[in-house]
Amino acid sequence: MQEFLTNNTVSCNLMSLTGYRTLVILSALIESPMSNEEINECLLNDQYIQEKFSNDTLRLYINSLREVGCEIIGANKSNNKKYELISHPFTYEIPKSQLKAISKLYKSIYDKIDIKEVILIEKFFEKVLSLVKSQDAKETLKNISALKGINKNILNDLLLHCKNKNQIVFTYNSPRSGEKQIEIVADEISFKSGKLYLWGDNLTHKQYSYFAVDRILKICNIKLLKTKEGFPSIKVTYELYNNNGYIPLASEKIIEESDNKLVVEVDCENEFSLMQRLLYLADDCKILQPQEFKDKLLAKLMTMKENYETI
Repeated sequence: MQEFLTNNTVSCNLMSLTGYRTLVILSALIESPMSNEEINECLLNDQYIQEKFSNDTLRLYINSLREVGCEIIGANKSNNKKYELISHPFTYEIPKSQLKAISKLYKSIYDKIDIKEVILIEKFFEKVLSLVKSQDAKETLKNISALKGINKNILNDLLLHCKNKNQIVFTYNSPRSGEKQIEIVADEISFKSGKLYLWGDNLTHKQYSYFAVDRILKICNIKLLKTKEGFPSIKVTYELYNNNGYIPLASEKIIEESDNKLVVEVDCENEFSLMQRLLYLADDCKILQPQEFKDKLLAKLMTMKENYETI
């Protein structure tokens, strides 16, 4: 211990190497069944061990794990000469108060971070699930998943297509019209109102669109020759009065700024998405032009008003 206090580094003198080797073997077996050769490879690559051991010595470490409660099937011809860990007593116990805190924290951040980070958190939860005995804890961790119901293989493929801006055709299970083929130039994957969507140039409907990832059944085709013609776009200018915390989109630019308002210009190919954004801003926003778009938004507000009056 004095050595550590002097140079602040860990050395072999500060640990029981026998115990440490046993823990390294346990960690390896938790990941997957392993042969003597594979266990020795893990020990050789460890920064503190860096050596291999005889089969008899490895058997002693395995028996030590059995003595503390691990159920391990011996290496034999029927299992390709690999040790297999069936169960162990080193499980996590997560109190309900901590589960609630984890759930609350996760729900507050998952739609504000990059989707790749969400996937990493999900993988961490999956690992914790394998170590938790409590069924209540397992169900809680499963239910807070932001990727619940989403095919992970399709999601990973879509992320790659977005990165490369690929033109793809996929089968989509529309809630209104059932299964249909959609052709799109993939742009990004992000959360909107708590759901995960694929965004891109929709060549089927000639507009920038988004589709719920959990309704994408399969990717049918990848087009080598990208085509994007006839996409209408709309340029809208609006005033924003309460701009605290306002973060402009990539398609938006501030053309005028004063102490109490911003004038924002947006060039958008998705009229529906733009209208949703401006409705969300409510009375903090006033559309300046074009008049046609302003009339459409007013008509939408009148329809909403009529719907509430008939309740």
